[in-house]
Order: sequence, then structure tokens, then C-alpha cells
Amino acid sequence: MPIIDAFARICRDTPGRVLVHHPSAGRTFTAEDLQALALGLAAELDRHGVTAGRLLLSTTGNHPALLAAWLACRGCGAAIMAIEPSTTELERLALADRFGAAAILALDEAPLTGFAVRVPGPCGTTLSVRVTLVDPEPNYDGAAVLKLTSGSTGASRVTFTTEAALLLDSQHIIEAMDVGVDDVQLAVIPLSHAYGVGNLLMPLLLQGTPCVLRESFVPPQLVADARHYGARIFPGVPFMFEHFVEHPPEEGWPRSLGRLIAAGAPLSSDTVQRGLTQFGVKIRAFYGTSETGGITFDATDDEIERGFVGYPLPGVDVTLRADRGVAAGMGRVFVRSEAVITRYVDAERDPSLVDGGFLSGDLGQFDRRGGLRLSGRVSAFLNVAGRKVSPNEVELVLRQLPAVTDARVLGLPDARRGQRLIACLVARAVAPSTVEIRRFCSERLAPYKIPRAFVFLDAIPLTDRGKTDHRRLTELAAAALEAMRDGML
Repeated sequence: MPIIDAFARICRDTPGRVLVHHPSAGRTFTAEDLQALALGLAAELDRHGVTAGRLLLSTTGNHPALLAAWLACRGCGAAIMAIEPSTTELERLALADRFGAAAILALDEAPLTGFAVRVPGPCGTTLSVRVTLVDPEPNYDGAAVLKLTSGSTGASRVTFTTEAALLLDSQHIIEAMDVGVDDVQLAVIPLSHAYGVGNLLMPLLLQGTPCVLRESFVPPQLVADARHYGARIFPGVPFMFEHFVEHPPEEGWPRSLGRLIAAGAPLSSDTVQRGLTQFGVKIRAFYGTSETGGITFDATDDEIERGFVGYPLPGVDVTLRADRGVAAGMGRVFVRSEAVITRYVDAERDPSLVDGGFLSGDLGQFDRRGGLRLSGRVSAFLNVAGRKVSPNEVELVLRQLPAVTDARVLGLPDARRGQRLIACLVARAVAPSTVEIRRFCSERLAPYKIPRAFVFLDAIPLTDRGKTDHRRLTELAAAALEAMRDGML
């Protein structure tokens, strides 16, 4: 077990090395602390049948217990699936039933009913393990982790990810991003997500790169943590960096915090430039998926355009494949590397897993230097009176309006036209008029691509992953349109 072997070397060579700063609990966890917690948990899991090929469902969130669970599962050959602690008990049980989890791991303070055992650990840590009986028993032999995808194109999928794939992905990320053994990382993105696994959890387990664990993003807290612990690396999502450029820390940017990484959503060139001007540090775009691990990273000091996600990571081959309705020079992003999964848990065969790689739903194009720029998604095309419209194309035009800071385009049902385009806009102090917006769009878009209505919002709603919350956005747009109609009566 390479992960276990790597962590055992850390414990042997530097047992007192602090690997986790857990400020909300006022604790630190050394390598030997985590090892002791993992051994205690492994004994309980074994006693209750969580053995090789079985599945442990963890709801601990960003807590040292999750690291211990990873080590315990790798030690016995079980797979792990981590989900957010905010999920309801019904959701947990539904996932456990769907994927045949042998046990559900939760912190002692988490609401949990049914049979549980307690695992005491160092520094007063106590875990509760819920045992669920499943028949028939699923077999996850060969899987290290089952990753829930973000569901950008529909229902979430679950990857069957091997330890070999995790190791290769971690090597790609560590090399491309220059993640050193002594670099302290700020861990506010969820360790249950693929991003957190590749960028935070694996470097810690494999080479002992410490992290400061927080349950959520609290801007003043993050800045204070960076100063106190001398953190160098902050993997985040764009809205976190957008907050900092809009509300710079009064005491200035932490001097140690020089590697800023943004993934999960489009990173605007304005945010990058303002961050560079205010903090003297470039925010670097990173692109990856649950199926592939890391794909591209911007290690340059060059200016970027919106949608730019950098250059392929070492060991990762990225090409573009033509698709119906996609403009010349663009294509679907196809990724091939040894880190790509070979199947999903719920499907032995899938059309996206072809030719030894992964055919994503992302559309992209290469610049003259080989950098990749994402320009939309295949599945996102809207049908307007029989014509295909890319929301991304319309959004790019709307964002060029001087008074607009962000834009999303939706397709709401329309009995006559199939779908009607609605633009949700975030404006600066003075919002542009509908006439101004239409005039601007008419010079840059075909008439059928111009939205039928414009809704102004204070901010675009986001999920906890930093992606657009399309369900909430649709609700807000529908409510605003209804209010407009009522106002006209």
C-alpha cells in the first residue's frame, strides 16, 4: 500500500512533525497522533466488518478524523467515500444504501441514530461509527476512493478511483505547483471534494505537507491563519479571491502567502489583475475533474483571458475533439493520463471514458502557446426556436459591458420558442438600461442570441464548491420575472 508506506516513513523519520493545525479546536496533530487515531479506528472498523473491498462513508468534513479514516481504509483495503457533514441523515442513509456502505463515520457531536461505537483518540478526539448491514455486499476491490462528481451536466456520478491513479495525480500536482514538504497549506476547500483530495490530503499523506484545517471559508480568519502559521499555499475557488480583491485585508496581504490557486469555476482576468496589483501575487488558474484529477495549471506570470486554465500538467495529454455544432478551432476537452479513471461505480461502460481517456463535457480552445481556454459546455446549449445557442457565448458579450461585473444566461421554458433566453446580471453602482444592453448585444450577437429579459441580482448564487447554483439562479430569475409582470399590471 504506497500511501500507507509513505505515511509510515513520515512517522518513522519525524514522528513529532505537526501535520495538522486545527485552530477551531485549539489543537495540533503530529504524524504519530494521526497514526494512533488511524490504528484505533482501523481496529473498530475491522471488528465491525469494514474490511478489504468494503466501503466506509465519512461525514466528518474538514477534520483530522478524515485523514485517520483514509489511513485506516488504505491499511485494510477498504474504499472511502467522503461527503459533507451538512448532509441530512436521510441523505447519508440513502447514499449508504445506494452504494452499500458498511459503516458511516461521523464526529461524536454529529446527529446520528442507531448502533454506534466510540473510538477514543489523541487530544480528546472521539469518533462514532455507525454500522449498517447491507445485503448483498458490494465489492469495491481495487478502489481507494469513490468520488462524487459535481453533477455539472446533471445527476452526480461516482468514480471508481484506484490508489495508483491518486498517486500519479498527486505527483502531477506537486510537481506543477511546486508543493514542498515544508509548505503550509490553508485547507478551507472541502477535503471531501476531488480538489481537496488532490491538492491537500494527498500531499499531506505522501510527503507530510502540513495544512491548517478549517471547516469553512471565513476571510478574516483565513488571513489570520496565514500570518500565524506562515502558510504559503491557498487552494481556493474564484469567489474567495473575488472577495479579497473587493475587500483587501486592512493590515495588508500576508507576506508568506505567495501561491494562490483557483479552481472549480471561471477565473476572471479582472480578478487576477486586481489581485496582482493589490497583493503582488498572481492568482493561478487550475483545472481538473473528479474523473481525471488535475489537468492544467497556469504557472506563468502572463496576463490571462477569462476561461484560461493554463497548460497541461506533467504526464497529462490534452487534446480537443470535434463535436457537432462546435465552432472551428474549438472542441471537447479530451484528457489522457494514467490518473484517469477507467469506470464509474454505477456503470461498467460510459461514452465519456473512451480510448484510454476521458472525454469531458467542457468546450475549449488552445492559444498559440498551447494554453487551454475553456469556453462553455457541450450540454449547455439552449434550443431557441430550433436554433442552438451557447449561454457562454452570450455571457462573454454581456460581461464586456462596462457596468456589468458578472452574467449568467438561462433558458426558461417557452411554449412557442422552446426556450427563451434570460440574462441574470450583476451590475456596478449604476445598472445599464435594457435599451443599452440590447443595443450593445445587437452589435455583437445574432438577434436570436439576444436575451428576451434581463434580471439584476446582487450576486450570482454559488454552491459550496464555488460553482453556479443553477437551481437557485433559476428560482431567483423566475421570481424576478414574476415581479416584473406583476408590476406591469
